[in-house]
Formats: sequence, structure tokens, C-alpha cells
Amino acid sequence: MYFLRNVTVDQDVELFCNTSVTSDIMWTFDQEGPYVDYVYWKGHTDSDKPRLATKSTGRNFHSLNISNVQLNDSGLYNCYDDKGLRKAAYQLIVNGMRWFIYMQSLS
Repeated sequence: MYFLRNVTVDQDVELFCNTSVTSDIMWTFDQEGPYVDYVYWKGHTDSDKPRLATKSTGRNFHSLNISNVQLNDSGLYNCYDDKGLRKAAYQLIVNGMRWFIYMQSLS
């Protein structure tokens, strides 16, 4: 089971994970491909993703924060504890804006 989060491009989003582990949690990202990205692992955020940050509030609450969300941030985010047990899952859907220009000849 996972939570569905629907956001718009350029918004910020916070994904929550509740676990008894105080550290050593892991966040993964899957964009429906053959590979899974590790976006946060044992206190280290992926340097290729500077818009990601993590926050721990208290002993049991951890969050993954994505600022300035972009279309390529869409996908499945999973939070795991230090034993490899999934504690939270989010399907992030990012809605973008498309501009259409209608031109009419004035003749």
C-alpha cells in the first residue's frame, strides 16, 4: 500500500516516514524503470539531487523534502528502516502546465 501525493510543478512536497529507528533510514526512488535510485542512505543525500533534503523530528519521524518539484520527480518513493523493512511508500504525481499558442492569420 502506498500514499498518493499529487503536486504541481515548482511546489515543495514533504513525504513522511514513521519508524522506531533514530538513524540509518533509507529513501529510494523508482521511476518505473529497471533501476532504483537511492536518494538518501545513512545520513547522505544523493549529490545529483540538490533539491532533496531530509529532516528528523523526534525519535520516530523522518521526512524527505523535495523543493521546486519537477516533472521528472514523478515516481514511487519508499522509506526503509535499518532492517530493510518498508515503513512508508508514496506515489508522487507531478502535474505540469503546458502552454498552447493559437495563431490565426489575419487576411
